[in-house]
Amino acid sequence: ASGARTKKLKYGHRGANQPVTDLKEERTFITSQNHGYAVIPKSLPESAVLRYTNANDRTCEGIDYTDKPAFSVQFHPESHGGPHDTEFLFDRFVGLMRERR
Repeated sequence: ASGARTKKLKYGHRGANQPVTDLKEERTFITSQNHGYAVIPKSLPESAVLRYTNANDRTCEGIDYTDKPAFSVQFHPESHGGPHDTEFLFDRFVGLMRERR
């Protein structure tokens, strides 16, 4: 998490029905997850921006980086939570690779 701190979640995020909100696009997706920790947004470096949050508890689910062509998510986009909600993340990743040629 580029030096950010994390915290243990009381129950964690488990299962194929976890809602995640994209703060930039103002959309919510149903995702598959299996984790027990979350990044503390206030501890993110200046070069990282909170992009995705869990719609249930508002914890960090993803970060965009402003100093490098990178982003992260803490859910499983390949699991197709409903039916292809987060498939666009693979297109975004490929686009970042193409820009680096």
